[in-house]
Amino acid sequence: MWKALALLVLLVLSPGGDGLFRSLYRKAHVSTPHKGDPGQPLFLTPYIESGKFAEGRRLSLVAPFPGWNLTSYSGYITVNKTHNSNLFFWFFPAQIEPWNAPVVLWLQGGPGGSSMFGLFVEHGPYIVTRNMTVRARDYPWTTTFSMLYIDNPVGTGFSFTDHLQGYAVDENDVARDLYSALFQFFQLFSDYKDNDFYATGESYAGKYVPAIAHYIHVLNPGMAMKINLKGIALGDAYSDPESIIGGYAPFLFQIGLLDEKQRKYFQKQCDECVRYIQEKKWSLAFENVTGCSNYYNFLQCKEPEDQSYYGNFVSLPQVRHAIHVGNKTFNDGTIVEKYLQEDTVKSVKPWLTEIMDNYRVLIYNGQLDIIVAAPLTERTLMSIDWKGSHAYRKAERKVWKVLKSDPEVAGYVRQVHNFSQVIVRGGGHILPYDQPLRSFDMINRFIFERGWDPY
Repeated sequence: MWKALALLVLLVLSPGGDGLFRSLYRKAHVSTPHKGDPGQPLFLTPYIESGKFAEGRRLSLVAPFPGWNLTSYSGYITVNKTHNSNLFFWFFPAQIEPWNAPVVLWLQGGPGGSSMFGLFVEHGPYIVTRNMTVRARDYPWTTTFSMLYIDNPVGTGFSFTDHLQGYAVDENDVARDLYSALFQFFQLFSDYKDNDFYATGESYAGKYVPAIAHYIHVLNPGMAMKINLKGIALGDAYSDPESIIGGYAPFLFQIGLLDEKQRKYFQKQCDECVRYIQEKKWSLAFENVTGCSNYYNFLQCKEPEDQSYYGNFVSLPQVRHAIHVGNKTFNDGTIVEKYLQEDTVKSVKPWLTEIMDNYRVLIYNGQLDIIVAAPLTERTLMSIDWKGSHAYRKAERKVWKVLKSDPEVAGYVRQVHNFSQVIVRGGGHILPYDQPLRSFDMINRFIFERGWDPY
């Protein structure tokens, strides 16, 4: 088991970042056929290119469904015509002042984890129940933000391509396709193009988010229509594998998951992986793992069952019809993972550094996460040479509470200039699931620049 764990690219194979996504998906996505007409997939690029924006928006309006009470839009945007590569999106205008609310992009990890996981399990407006109905979430991010969920990269969730050449093999491919989707999205929904824009995500999206943010940063100056990027937020970010993997053995030893003998063996394997990364021997640095442990939260032995319901739900014909995906396959990410195999051990630290120098950045961790634990994130941050790095190393950590009257500490914050590092108490890798109120308070404080003092 420990040899399998040693290289720890296990962390990148789930909706948040580990191999559990495969088991969650397969439990959720049964093969029993459902009666009903799933309709036809809606491809919006032709309407965008022909200037038929009003018609495209009207067609993308999500159809009524029991339990749904919010206006939302969904469909496909073609990002590569040669390979017929299409990204699926689901957009929820904010419930409060949508004309002025920030547009927040959410990208799931994996690689290959559908953002429908974030929508239904973490912070979207609906929760799927065991009996395939939906109920309202208590603290949805859609209250204050216009949330844009995209199945990314091509081949993830409902997103698809007709050719093997359409799959991303690195973060440049990911960023190129995402930018095409975002540019077309803001043409179609032009009422939102001047709103503040934030790119967010968790785990393996710790690569996706800096990639797309940097792509926007580079292209914006020369574009007539600019994407109004203000910042990024990364949860349990798998951005720099070298610094993360290098610190695993002492972390797992300190929380009691390794004994001294295992720690020494584990450290040896991690050192070997880091050496391969430094030598750019990407394939040798990659290793998959098997097992059934829950790496989301080190206080839980098994993953919660209700995290798997959404897979069956989005396979219902009436749901497929409502969100305009037709009979397209809901992919489990296996092929995406295959094509991004070498990417899993590459770093996006140079891009992240440039974003930290120019935009507002939030990097947060669940205190109980194992996959990308808080000490490993801090190890990454200590290795980044950005304009606030000297002040960051000297900054004192502050206690954060949601309310002054709250006896519970919500977490801990270190803030320097436009950068905030947050550790959320009582939360694991799937942080908004474990701590919905604290996550909601955190993201609102960051994006609306409300500071970290209790109200």
